[in-house]
Amino acid sequence: MYSRIMVPLDGSAFAEAALPYALALAGRWRAAVELVTVNDAESGGGGRSMAEGSAERQMGAEYLASVLERIRTSGYRGKFESALVTGGEVVPRLVERLRNSAADFVVMTTHGRGPVRRAWLGSRADGFLRCTPVPVLLIRPTGEDAATGEDAVPGDEPSRTDLSHLPPPFKRVLLPLDGSPEAERLLEIAAPLASGSDTEVLLLRAVPPFIPCGSPYVPHVVRGAEEETMVTAAAQEYLDALATRVPVGRVVTRVTTIGQPALAILDVAEEEGADLIAMSTAGRGGVSRMLLGSVADKVIRGSAVPVLLYRYAPEA
Repeated sequence: MYSRIMVPLDGSAFAEAALPYALALAGRWRAAVELVTVNDAESGGGGRSMAEGSAERQMGAEYLASVLERIRTSGYRGKFESALVTGGEVVPRLVERLRNSAADFVVMTTHGRGPVRRAWLGSRADGFLRCTPVPVLLIRPTGEDAATGEDAVPGDEPSRTDLSHLPPPFKRVLLPLDGSPEAERLLEIAAPLASGSDTEVLLLRAVPPFIPCGSPYVPHVVRGAEEETMVTAAAQEYLDALATRVPVGRVVTRVTTIGQPALAILDVAEEEGADLIAMSTAGRGGVSRMLLGSVADKVIRGSAVPVLLYRYAPEA
């Protein structure tokens, strides 16, 4: 179970769409919530005067205070606090804050843009995901929150996320697996998000589709079909063995050969009605793989539901 949840904010309504999820999870886990915003204004740096830098810091402090007040008035009774981090590059300072605060879980949106000057989630979220050593729940806002995040103009007062209605627990969790120990760790990491006897966990193994070699020789065609059947059967046996290790809910297994892994994951998530995808960014691709261009990146950008991302420790 997680005990401290960090929520990075940049002043945008888009970024605040992570708040309901963070508060809902904190309430179930009895965890503390820490709201963090980073102001990278240096006194006199970046062409700004000391007065301008001070004004930016004041704006950040007032913004965090306003969010805390909205949480209080929403009726939330859990423990929450805030931190304004100043000076230095955003990603290193945010990771430093994560380590110093002993946060063991992060909830955030993938990007945002709001009235606080130098809003940063849009351009730097990927960098943070490459460095964070703890699981991250990524939220992609929809509807009014999404439109506000894209269209907000600095100085405008955006509509804010309703904190009086928190999302229900995840009931259908999709876990893509590739046979690596790193991916299998998600069985334990995602368990606190899939609590409840009525939760269903779907273990997925995406096998590359069989591509005929084009040989007209019948034995070659038969052999290829037999090999595909063997690989699919082995994948199913692998999932069945892992199903016994899932500590919560009902477990379903599925092997698919419908295309590239990222597209297969997204298709199955939609077809099965998953409300959460949990995956590791390490695996058979090796711990040196970066997020951009990976299967995880494609899933994050294409998913209509939240994605729980875990980066294997040596890679982080």
